[in-house]
Amino acid sequence: MAKDDYFVVMYQLLKILYDKLKQGESITDEEFDQLSYKLNETYWNYILINMANEGCISGVQPISTLNGENIKTHNVQITPTGIEYLFSNSMMERVKNTLKDIKGIVPGM
Repeated sequence: MAKDDYFVVMYQLLKILYDKLKQGESITDEEFDQLSYKLNETYWNYILINMANEGCISGVQPISTLNGENIKTHNVQITPTGIEYLFSNSMMERVKNTLKDIKGIVPGM
């Protein structure tokens, strides 16, 4: 799976948000920006809007602009549905295992 694969990005975001929740913290703008690094804005917005629509995250609001659809984010958090998805979805398990394998082969990933 590529680093920009929908499910890889989704897994990474859910994992970070869950870890932050357990630590009593919020995701920083810098951490949020790192996830979208090298993703085009339309694709990143698509991922966030669909994750919000599926009930996996909160704090994402679609907005209409003169240039089309965009999003507004504020205090993005994982929801109980997102936590369940992170731990019980077979695709998330495959992504997790793939990322573990890559980290073992490529140092610094």
